Amino acid sequence: MPIASRAVTSNSPAAVIFRGKNRFPHLIGSLLLLALPAIPAHALLNLDGSRTQLFVFGGVTFAYSSNIFSDSSARGDSSVTGEVGLEYRRRAGILGVNSTLKFDYQRYATYTGESAFNPNFFIELTKTTGRTTGALTFSAYRESRSDSAVNLRTDAWIVPIGLGLKYPLNDKFYLTSQTGYLRRTYRENPTLVNYTDYSEALDVNYVYTSKLDLSGGYRIRASKTTAGLDTFDHWFNLGASGRLLAKLNGSVRVGYQIRQIDYGENFNQFNAVATLTWPATRKLTFSSQVSRDFNTIATGSSVDSSSVTLRANYAFTRKAELDAGIAYGRNKFLGGPGSVRRLDDFFTWDVNYRYRFNDHLRLALGYTYLQNWSTLSFADFTRQGLSLNLASRF
Repeated sequence: MPIASRAVTSNSPAAVIFRGKNRFPHLIGSLLLLALPAIPAHALLNLDGSRTQLFVFGGVTFAYSSNIFSDSSARGDSSVTGEVGLEYRRRAGILGVNSTLKFDYQRYATYTGESAFNPNFFIELTKTTGRTTGALTFSAYRESRSDSAVNLRTDAWIVPIGLGLKYPLNDKFYLTSQTGYLRRTYRENPTLVNYTDYSEALDVNYVYTSKLDLSGGYRIRASKTTAGLDTFDHWFNLGASGRLLAKLNGSVRVGYQIRQIDYGENFNQFNAVATLTWPATRKLTFSSQVSRDFNTIATGSSVDSSSVTLRANYAFTRKAELDAGIAYGRNKFLGGPGSVRRLDDFFTWDVNYRYRFNDHLRLALGYTYLQNWSTLSFADFTRQGLSLNLASRF
């Protein structure tokens, strides 16, 4: 994409970044547009050999969406997004550190009120030696997006915290634990409710072969909202991970789930989570994901969500690849006292072409189509999107 050869006129997509009252995010976008073409291909910084590394990355995306609000009004708009960030890695002693700080600013051409400046911070502390191993993660980021569950654009601060531990009992058995916390706080929208999620999952794992592990576990999850629609989940499951078949790798979990909601109604279901990969040839790889779970949406209501995704990736050369996928899903809105229950089905497909100029500069072009059918007429919509991204990391 010849950014350097095109003038930024008052009507061009790139010029949108310079408009508005908040100059700080606009300055980030403008500096990014000017600096990307001049990025050197050898600027990786090793602070003390290979133990401590610092990366700088950035990108710019030109995009168009035919429906930025995910509703039947079909209001489309084009946008320009600039992103800059730092990544820090340290591998020394028994602890490792991975940390990322990034900022992106998305500017819409017509619906300028939906433009957003989104900071994002992530840190992970890992312990890979000793009897007990694991990782502690912490994130804090602002997310501005189109939410098809509530059919409007949402703006929220999200803080997830996770702790994963592994403890071996002997050569065949080991225990794993996953502790989670998630806080979602919506900004400047009184119709949306804040949400806090606490979870704890315990698994007993068995090394069946050198390439396949079996597991059995239980997860408990408590969710609280400012609307008072608190929930309590129990999930009993069995699983397998590793080499499932001759060329099929991944993980599969199936189980039975119970959701209890404060207003007195309970919901039970069989559910599954699976991620599978099949390398058909050296150039062609297929993957799939299956998921069914209870979720809590921005109104505080519960949703029974199911989806199946199939993807294919073909590498033409070491630098060029094509990725495509299709997905189908169903969202059954469980509602609450006095609310109207709703059922949505969706189908989506996408295709993406990616080209790597060198180790530090990449280009991606993508197209996405989504059709959502709903028993609520306002939530019946179609969306098409096209994006062009240029990203660099060094």
